[in-house]
Formats: sequence, C-alpha cells, structure tokens
Amino acid sequence: MSTIGGLLSVRAVLRAQYLDRDTLGRATLAGLRGALSQARTRVSAYRDDDRYDIGRTWDISDFARLPMLRKADVLAAGEDRFRDPAFTRDRVTVYTTSGTSGQILEAWHDPGNYAHDRACNIRRFAAAGGRYRPWSRLVHFKPFPLDTAWYQRLGIFRRSVVFSALPVRTRIEQLLRIRPHAMIGYPVMLRDLLRGLRPDELATLRRTLRAVFTESELLTPEVRAQLTSGFGVPVFNEYSAYELMHIAYDCAEGQLHVAEDRVHVEIVDADGRPVPDGTEGHVVVTGWRERAMPLLRYWLGDRATRLTGRCGCGRTFARLELTKGRADDYVVLPDGERIYAGTFIGMAISTPGVAECMVRQDPAGNITVWLVPDVDTAAGRGFDDLAREARAWLHGSAGRPFDLDVRRASALELTSGGKGRFVVSEFRG
Repeated sequence: MSTIGGLLSVRAVLRAQYLDRDTLGRATLAGLRGALSQARTRVSAYRDDDRYDIGRTWDISDFARLPMLRKADVLAAGEDRFRDPAFTRDRVTVYTTSGTSGQILEAWHDPGNYAHDRACNIRRFAAAGGRYRPWSRLVHFKPFPLDTAWYQRLGIFRRSVVFSALPVRTRIEQLLRIRPHAMIGYPVMLRDLLRGLRPDELATLRRTLRAVFTESELLTPEVRAQLTSGFGVPVFNEYSAYELMHIAYDCAEGQLHVAEDRVHVEIVDADGRPVPDGTEGHVVVTGWRERAMPLLRYWLGDRATRLTGRCGCGRTFARLELTKGRADDYVVLPDGERIYAGTFIGMAISTPGVAECMVRQDPAGNITVWLVPDVDTAAGRGFDDLAREARAWLHGSAGRPFDLDVRRASALELTSGGKGRFVVSEFRG
C-alpha cells in the first residue's frame, strides 16, 4: 500500500469508531451483502450450497439464519473450496492458525483486507489514551518473524520482535536493552516474563514502560490485574483470530470494542440463533471485507456477552465482554457441569508457589491438573502442599469436591503458535 493510501485508510478507521449506529448498521449490511454476493459467485463452497441462496434484498436477520461454519467444516470440505481462484498464494497474506484446537488451518487474506487490518493496528494503539505514541519503542513477543508495515517503513510505530521461544533470561536481556515504552504478547508469555524479572530489572523496565498490550489468548480479570500490578501500567487487550485478523480492541476505559467497520459479530446459542444482549453465548464472526478466503458466520469457539449502552470513551462501536474463553476449553464434572480454562488460570494466579497449570481430561472423564511450581513464591512448601491448596481452591470455586489428580510439570505445554494449551479434554460425556 502507498503512503497516501495508508494515511487515508488510517483516517477512515479513526473516524469510523465514532459514526452513529444507523450509519454503522447500513455499512455492515452493505458489507455483508457484498461478501455473500462475491462468495456465491466466486467461491465453490458457497456457490454449490443452496442454503446460501437467500436472494438479494435480505437483512441482518436473514443473514443470521445462514449455516454456522466451523474450522472442522472448512478442513473437511478442503480449504481451497473456500478460496476465490482469482487469488493465488503470491497475491495474499497467509496466516496459519495456532493449533490450540488441535486443528491447523491456512487462512488467506487479500491485500485490501490486510491493509485495513494494519490501519486498525494504529487505531488500537491510539485507543490507549496516549500511552503509546508513533515514536514509542515497542517490543513484540512472538514465536515467528513479523512483516514490516508501511507506517513502520516511515519510522513510526516501530517494533522490535523478541522471539518468545528464546530462554526467558535471553528475552529479558533483549527487552532491557531496548528500553521499551510498550510491550505486546500473549498473556502466558507476559506472565512468564514477569516471573523471570529480578526486582532491579523490573524497576528498570518500569521506568520507561507505559503500556502492555495482550492478544490471541483469553485475558481473564485475574490475569489483567496480575499484569497491571506487576508491570505497573494499564493492560490493553486485542481480540483477534488468524482466520479473521483484527476483531475488537480495548479503549482507555477498559472496554472491548468490536471493529464494526470490518467484522460482523454475533453472539449465538448452540444452534446458531442470536441471543439477547447481556446473555452469554458463542462468538460467531464474519469478516465482510475478506475476498480471498471469505468465512461467513465463522464459529470461533469463544464465549462472550454483548454489552448495552454507550461507552464513556465516546466510541459508538458495540462492546463485548469475553467470558470463559473457547467453548471447548473445559472439563466436564460427573454431574455434567463444566469448568472452563479461566477457572484453572485463576487458581494458578491465586495459589502462591504455582506458576502455571494445565488440565487434561481423558476419554473416561478422569481429570489431571498439572502444576508448574514457581520456586520463588513457594516459600519452602513442598509440592504436596501446593497440590492440596490447588485442589481446595478448585473445589471451592466449583462449590463442591470432585475427583482430580494433581501432578507436577516442568513447563506449560504450548501450541506451535506459542499459545498455552491450558485445557484439553478427550471426554465426550
């Protein structure tokens, strides 16, 4: 993208977040109609499926009756069937999903949609209330290299990538040499960093640090509070997915705003029907700017609530509250109740001596909680003490005891994309 085109795109995304709701609604409907029309004409998965033939003069409620699409559906049908043949691999940006769900999908993004996503990055930074400025130094923890955006070639919003697979001591040394004003990383990576910093190193970092940005993993209130307290600065979350890129971003009020100028977000029940505002449901997203690989009504597996009313920041974009993370990140108790990943993360944060935890449920329903001890906060207690406290915390959170085995682990298991695999259940009961 040219510099002039990029600047015009940034101006457009900054203005869009303050448009009135009627204007946003009309733009969303027009965007969805364009996406469906292109998909029906150019993409075989939609062209060959009569369920997507809903005519030309449909509205949002008609769109909500289209089938939900899951990653498994795309993989079963073949990824190429969801791609417009006008786009070849050398003309798109390719993102590969992290494998958190155990399934890996290769998502293609056309140049226009990708350029809009880059502009939304600037909007995300601007929403931090002046804590991250164009000339600030940014460290981005990532398990792979990142490309250079047009604005970074101008010398603004520059970033230094520190590979998250490096030993924590190496990451800290690189971080302190850069003296960052802001950091971006997955919550699990930032927690690991926080544990590895010595008091004098943390004090040095806090002298320049003004903001922390999180992405890609569920940010629970407990983790947000831990990072805010530890690093001494506000934490701003971005909600995104490799299949759709930027979906929502935090403002300075701590509210998560949907990027309604690029995505249509629905909160639905298990059958794909929209639920009332304020009711928890599953997140279904359509990136209506995408042309290379349109994914209509794509089920992300996260759970959220759509909030009502206006935000104090003045933005008119709808607000979400992400609640329990991926809908399949849970274990099932003998009485059928579910415990989600956020509960286990909360236990790890609340139990001194526990750095991280991961949970596995086998096909028979047996639950094993693996604890990664934190030698700096264990205060001389043995692993049996940690296991007893973790078990008591989980029983108290669930409101009753349940069978679980607690074992020691040396490290948290990560996906190929560097995300924590906190909960994996093979139980289908």
